[in-house]
Amino acid sequence: MIEARSGAFHVEKTLDVRGLFNPIDCRSLGVIKLALQDLRPGQVLEVLANRFQQREIQAWVKKFSHRLLREVDEQGLVRIYIEKGR
Repeated sequence: MIEARSGAFHVEKTLDVRGLFNPIDCRSLGVIKLALQDLRPGQVLEVLANRFQQREIQAWVKKFSHRLLREVDEQGLVRIYIEKGR
């Protein structure tokens, strides 16, 4: 298990995007974007992804001013905790 950061926070919503993996169209990022629109700034979205999606999500989070709180890799199942930005 790899943990990038630790800390306690409340998860508002969980989203599983593993079935949406496609290296060409990045469809999972669109689904994450829609899920974050339902949250208020400061609320946390848990995303279940694979290791390839993890890299895309890391870059996307930085680009759109959200905050990556924690990443946990459980033998290929990656849990990514994103705090919605303003």
